[in-house]
Amino acid sequence: MKSWSFKLSIGALVLVLSVFYVLKPMSVNALHYLVWKFTSPIKAQMGSIDYQGAHIHYVSYGYGAPILLLHGGLSNKLSWFSQVPWLVDSGRQVILIDTRGHGYSTHGDAKLSYEIFAEDTLQVLDKLGIQRTDIVGWSDGGIIALLLGLHAPERVEKIVAISANFHPSGVILEADSTQNYAYGTIFRTIKDKFRSWWSGAGEKHAELEAEINELWHKAPQMTHTHLSAIIAPTLVVVGENDIIDLGHSRELAQKLAAGRLAIIPVAGHAAPITHADELNNLIAEFLNIKPQP
Repeated sequence: MKSWSFKLSIGALVLVLSVFYVLKPMSVNALHYLVWKFTSPIKAQMGSIDYQGAHIHYVSYGYGAPILLLHGGLSNKLSWFSQVPWLVDSGRQVILIDTRGHGYSTHGDAKLSYEIFAEDTLQVLDKLGIQRTDIVGWSDGGIIALLLGLHAPERVEKIVAISANFHPSGVILEADSTQNYAYGTIFRTIKDKFRSWWSGAGEKHAELEAEINELWHKAPQMTHTHLSAIIAPTLVVVGENDIIDLGHSRELAQKLAAGRLAIIPVAGHAAPITHADELNNLIAEFLNIKPQP
């Protein structure tokens, strides 16, 4: 019995190490984040605001020049695990928000829209007393950043918009995030459990996913006139194999008043996780931050 138990333990260890190796550099960055989180002298300051029936959760680290990180749809603020330690250690005040209906933030009474997400964000900045900030937004977070640049330009310093579209036509439909149920029941169950945990919606994930998918098909609806009115210097970042059309990203960068385009080779829609080093270097150069070690 002991021999069998020992073999199971060795097998489990080998499996864990194999998964860790296969998922590099994501696994390394996740481990680094956990070590940093529990050993860094700079601790998270958690807070929340209540707005239009929702409880919006945020976390702030440090006291330097502010930088706001906005995650994508059906995700949560933990998606920035490859960026937070480096940005905080560089001397920036880093603010992370769980978008309405995601993570620790509740849905509230309002129908989800990019406009209400932007309003929530301004409420958090007001609560923290932040008048102007750099913004790094990924996917839906990038759209929110663009809307803030359009409607609240006095609050925005620079924008890094990662895998963001200004119109639904910019999303490649064949590569969208609709679930594929062509695989086995066990794997589907595991994936569904992970997605429910990752969005923070739990048992309400299916409802959140349906509402977010509807949003993706109808919004945003920014025109060239809107884009030219965004005066904040903006770095548009897109993966070579992104679900955001490369031509759409080029158009976005060209029509912005001060836009610039960067394409990350091989990357898809999850560059902040899968190609963190390349992305972090782009952010460092654009926002004049000390490069990550």
